[in-house]
Amino acid sequence: MILEHHLAVLLFSISGVILSFTSLILVLVLYFFGKSKLHQIFALFNFAIAWWGVCAFFIGRSHNADLSLFLFKLAHLGIIFIAVFFYHFSCILSNIKRTPLILFAYFQGAVFSVLILSSFLGCSIPFISHVEETKDAFIYLRSDGFVYPVFIAIWLLLVSFALIETFHKYRAESSGIKKNQLGHVLLLFCVGFSGALSNFLPAFFIQIVPLGNLTIPIYCIGVAYAILKYRLLDITIAITRVGIFVTVYMLVLGIPVWVGLKTLGAGLWLIPIGLMAILATVGPFVFLFVQKRTESRMLSEQRKYQATLRQASSGMGRIRDLKKLLNLIVFVLTRVVRIERVLIYFVDKDSAVARLNALRRVSVSDHIPKMLPLGHPLLAYFASTFAPLVREELQQRMGSERDPDLDLLEHGMQELNAELVFPIFIRANLAAVVVLGKKLNGRIYSEDDLMVFSILANQASLAIENALSYENMKKTQEQLFKAEKMATIGTMADGLSHQINNRLHALGFIASDILDTVKLRRPLFNTPQLQAVADEIEHSLARIQDNVTRGGEIVQGLMKYTRKGDEGVAACRIDDIVMTAREMAQFKIRSVEFKVIKEYDPATAPKVRGNFTQLQEVFFNLIDNAYDATVQRKAERREEGYIPTLRISAREIDDVAEIVFSDNGTGVNPLDSEKLFTPFFTTKATSKKGTGLGLYIIRKIIEENHGGKVEVRSVHGQGTDMVLSLAISRD
Repeated sequence: MILEHHLAVLLFSISGVILSFTSLILVLVLYFFGKSKLHQIFALFNFAIAWWGVCAFFIGRSHNADLSLFLFKLAHLGIIFIAVFFYHFSCILSNIKRTPLILFAYFQGAVFSVLILSSFLGCSIPFISHVEETKDAFIYLRSDGFVYPVFIAIWLLLVSFALIETFHKYRAESSGIKKNQLGHVLLLFCVGFSGALSNFLPAFFIQIVPLGNLTIPIYCIGVAYAILKYRLLDITIAITRVGIFVTVYMLVLGIPVWVGLKTLGAGLWLIPIGLMAILATVGPFVFLFVQKRTESRMLSEQRKYQATLRQASSGMGRIRDLKKLLNLIVFVLTRVVRIERVLIYFVDKDSAVARLNALRRVSVSDHIPKMLPLGHPLLAYFASTFAPLVREELQQRMGSERDPDLDLLEHGMQELNAELVFPIFIRANLAAVVVLGKKLNGRIYSEDDLMVFSILANQASLAIENALSYENMKKTQEQLFKAEKMATIGTMADGLSHQINNRLHALGFIASDILDTVKLRRPLFNTPQLQAVADEIEHSLARIQDNVTRGGEIVQGLMKYTRKGDEGVAACRIDDIVMTAREMAQFKIRSVEFKVIKEYDPATAPKVRGNFTQLQEVFFNLIDNAYDATVQRKAERREEGYIPTLRISAREIDDVAEIVFSDNGTGVNPLDSEKLFTPFFTTKATSKKGTGLGLYIIRKIIEENHGGKVEVRSVHGQGTDMVLSLAISRD
């Protein structure tokens, strides 16, 4: 019987250990990670339970009456406020206002706490008066008078009111997660408090070891489970992290205590050891709390502008103009972060440079380069590295590492007078680099700054991509509008050509009549002066007739070009197609500026199977493109002796006619070669010279309509060969 009682006492002590540690886990999680008043009150409630748990452990291990009395009084400081905090917590959880009762709860708790504290000073107050040791070695609490029963009654009333309020709130909820949370909490509290009541029985001469204490850890573990499963108090991640931390600490600190109990037995040495274990567990959280508060005060200004930057970055996506967007970025950085200068270089892959597109607080005397080649050390660094580059860190690395690449980076930073440079990527491609000078307050760029700038860069990349897409869409719409106008003109061409042709014929007839009249009336011009006038009139009329004839040929070519070509597929002579395409090009191309050399024999050149009108359109586009490319080269390079030339050759290869249009123009940039046949993409000097539809139409006609092939061979700066492969006709 005595052995069984000793086992019960041991279990009581163990329950105190479990209770204190599980409650402390909740305290640490709720206090350091909770944000609301509900979290704070619940943390205090669990702290009061943990206080009782620690005292219960030492009460179970104590065999000294004076020490046990001291521990019982100390334990009641926690017991008093268990009911107080629980009632306050239930009012907040149930969303009801019971201000008078809450104030009364705190008041009575303060009164009973004063009674206990006064007893430590030697005052004789009939609250917790003495203890009694039984023959089975367990020391029970005893109390005389009416004060302790009054305390128990108030304690039970507060707990009962709290459970009733929670139950009413549970019934009021119809369904959902809130009802599950309240139901879980209500069940756990009932289990915990039903066992806790056994701790009061020995005070009323019921000699049992209060093993009901073991149900309280069930409450703690159940609350942790509710937090994880039902998102109770919304601190799931926090309790998981702290639970792992405390579990590790229990192992680290629990093993020495267990060894001490085995070797030294129970004694007063457990008090400082237990206090050390508690402080060691709480210490890291206190450190984090103090560190967080200290950093918040030291970095308050920095945190303010970081919040402003986050807000600004979220609004960038609404700006569709690229120039305005880049100017906004430099404005926000200089104004909010207070930086001495900000520059943004935008990467232009077509020109293989990064251009200075936006700047602020930069004077002419700073000698900042307007362009950076893609081989610049900073651009080359960011091409393979996504991380920002801080000059101070770079200089520290240079002091410990001997790397020539670091020297190049330092030289690049010095050239731009930069303290921090961070990249902006679009789909893993470097789009821009942002160069920041020193802060006006002289402080360095912190890790928090780099994190915010990283967020800013990500938001800026999306905004820049949106702005570029919007600009491309605008260009596409403009080109579509131009193409639609060209289609409308094509539809009107037949009617217009007829009207123009009629006017030309009328002019021709008038000029012919006047010329005949002058010739018939020649004898009237009987003086040398009048003869000279007659010669001049005849010459002018002959020129009018010649231009009327040439104008008629141009109109005829236009009519041929604008026909739909519904005559079907037939045998076509290459020279006929070339000649009609050249006729159509007369309105734009002057032979003195542009030489077209036929490097084939019209008589022996192979015939091709195709739609004559469609092939005429292809040949015209190729001649037109060659002319624009050569004129552009002539204007840009101003080479002495340069003659814009197009050579057209035709030959038969394995039953296929290969027709090559070879010009000596600007050629094609290798970066553009894959986009040549994309609709609305043009390589011409200005958008006014082309719609970007010519090569797209060429490929569509040759490959889809004629089953042929189009190939581009080009050397940038030297010229382009457009190679057409078409089926030969033996007709």
